[in-house]
Amino acid sequence: MKIGFWTLGMPPWSNDEVARRAAALGYDGVDLRCTRPENGKPADNGNLCIESTEAEVEATKKAFADADVEISSLLGYNRGGHGGQNTDWDALEAELVGYTKFATRVGAPRVRITVGRPDGDTPWETYLENLWKAVQNALVEAPGVGAVFENHVGSGSATQLLEMSEKIGDPRIGVHFSPDHCLVMQEDSLNLIDRYAPWIHQVCIADRKVVQEDLGKFDGRYYYVRYETCWNGDGIVPAAKIFDKLAQKGYDGYISLKWEKSARFGLELPEGDLALAHFIGWVKSLGVKQTVAASR
Repeated sequence: MKIGFWTLGMPPWSNDEVARRAAALGYDGVDLRCTRPENGKPADNGNLCIESTEAEVEATKKAFADADVEISSLLGYNRGGHGGQNTDWDALEAELVGYTKFATRVGAPRVRITVGRPDGDTPWETYLENLWKAVQNALVEAPGVGAVFENHVGSGSATQLLEMSEKIGDPRIGVHFSPDHCLVMQEDSLNLIDRYAPWIHQVCIADRKVVQEDLGKFDGRYYYVRYETCWNGDGIVPAAKIFDKLAQKGYDGYISLKWEKSARFGLELPEGDLALAHFIGWVKSLGVKQTVAASR
């Protein structure tokens, strides 16, 4: 397998510094955030946007090539996010064309597309079928580029996305598998890997622990469990079993750190540079065999 990280939650490094730090720590790849453009620049501390200049793109590609580190994916932030929407499919498809073409320019093998959710009148299955069609049409414009959907709280579950991946059967499109979201959404990560391993195209790892205060609070109908993000290895995401199961299924893609610290969330977490140094050693300690960096 390969070991990578998202630039989400990292200090505001330049793309050149991201590449150099990844190489120094022994990472194989980095998932760069491709955020919405604001006056031609990436918003929200993104690394790139679809309006980045050719000079910016070439400088980024050179930095990663010089560091011998892959751009493992572009984390796209298309409209819709994780909230409800009345989807204009033509507009979304046009936006996705921008992302897939930009991935070609950067040399990224795949784009993470945010799933959103249907409005109240649209069944999930219909919504996802339309989303797949929009992505398939966009990929026509970018030969060699694939797309992944992350299962996310408030949006599509891993079960929904993996089932649709199998139903559509397009090898270019799969799931950016997020086990911590499976935990929160009460899905069994191990069973999902067993059933749908071919459609897991990338894995992103964060950990969660149970908040003990008001544990099992009852409102007359529901009992509540609360989870918060924590240091990898301190929570209850069964990472070692997940990595073993992936290896059994022949998975050889990326295991990427998803460090959910920002100006709004995860304020109690250590800084991203500390998380990077910890994560790669922790993953290896759980038996993950790194197939690229070890041979450099």
